[in-house]
Amino acid sequence: MTEHPTPPELETRKNALLRLFDRMLPIIDGVSDSVRFAALLGLALVIWIFTWMHYLNNFSLATALLTCCLSALPIVVLLYLWWSLEELKKLPENLAVMMQGATNEVREKVTSIRSGEPRKMGLVTAARSVLKIGSLVGEARELAGSYVRVGSLMSPVLLLLGFLSLLYIVPLFLISMLLALLAIWP
Repeated sequence: MTEHPTPPELETRKNALLRLFDRMLPIIDGVSDSVRFAALLGLALVIWIFTWMHYLNNFSLATALLTCCLSALPIVVLLYLWWSLEELKKLPENLAVMMQGATNEVREKVTSIRSGEPRKMGLVTAARSVLKIGSLVGEARELAGSYVRVGSLMSPVLLLLGFLSLLYIVPLFLISMLLALLAIWP
């Protein structure tokens, strides 16, 4: 038989969640935007590499496709991480079942965070912030229990892959710029 929390316990949990959201949502919003930008940039760079290989240097279609598919694997990880972060932004709606009183205050916090000036993060800063999210999500899961489905963001393997995938965009960009120079160099 499960015990229902008393009103003081609910108030304590509500205040703890609000403090956690104050710390977590701005980081998640900034990281989500940076991860989306990195994924789109990576996708554009992979398309450029395919174009350079197949159309400009007459590599076979199979070779160009295989190279680009392998180059796109970290981008798939970034897209999955971005999708998980976007789902995590919907946390107030998911917690509405558990805490009716906190939902309005949390929605107001989310609205104020989203209406403010967006946090711009560089790729390295976003990569470091990806690792911070794991601990913050763990705290939210402890407070919210089974109502929060954030297992993928608590996985150290996914967070490490996300970190490495964000860093992967830098050499991919440098290689693409080198290929662009080779394409225009006589």
